Amino acid sequence: MTSFQFDVGSRARKAGRFIGRVRSELLKALSEKKAKDGLTQQALATKLGVHRSLVNRQLSGESNLTLRSLADLAWAMDMELKFELSERPDTFGQNEGTTTSTISHGQIRFINGRSGTGSNGQSAHAPNEPEPRAEQ
Repeated sequence: MTSFQFDVGSRARKAGRFIGRVRSELLKALSEKKAKDGLTQQALATKLGVHRSLVNRQLSGESNLTLRSLADLAWAMDMELKFELSERPDTFGQNEGTTTSTISHGQIRFINGRSGTGSNGQSAHAPNEPEPRAEQ
């Protein structure tokens, strides 16, 4: 079996995650509207004057969402869009390397959000903390 390994850069990863969150919010809103008001994809499509398959492709990720299409979907669901742009703190587990250095240990590598060993082979935990226990 042939397998391929490729690296998705930080830019593409952030864009993909954002688009995924937008689609997730759209699906959640549509689900709530369906439960409350009986709103269906067909009703959305009719209100927008487009074929139901276009709405389905936009919500499923098979078609690109533009700002205009987001605004149209929000209008058809009688909802308001909000957009917020803020700095995101650098946290572990976000698939982006965090580098730090110390005077006595040199560069420290973080793997899976847990501290590893420094470049000199010494443990990367703080000197006054106990040695991390191995998971069983």
